[in-house]
Amino acid sequence: MTIQEITELINADNVHQIRSGNKHRFIDITIVEAEGRFFVRQYKFGKKSWYHAFQQSPNGEIKYGDTIIPIIGKTPADLEDINPKINKAYKKKLGIIYPIMKLGFNTQKHEASTLELIPNLNNEKV
Repeated sequence: MTIQEITELINADNVHQIRSGNKHRFIDITIVEAEGRFFVRQYKFGKKSWYHAFQQSPNGEIKYGDTIIPIIGKTPADLEDINPKINKAYKKKLGIIYPIMKLGFNTQKHEASTLELIPNLNNEKV
């Protein structure tokens, strides 16, 4: 699978699935693409969230239909610079829903929970 094919899958729908490792269950989430990179954000801040699972073990998977893509989930090194572009990608993908959603969360905390999902096409363990 190529990055272009992954981009097409991500842009084809609003709901995708991810999981940390290969033993956790897949959860529904919205993945956005910005500058050829893929991102997710935490909406709920529980102690046993998918976000914390990726912080402890960055290897995981994206599932879309029957397609499974190995990934590495990590906080982007350029988070401050890329966040405005991620905001635009969420707004474009979710339309009017995104501004309504933003009313219900702490924007700084939400943006700080951004993870980049890096396709791990060689399936290397990190």
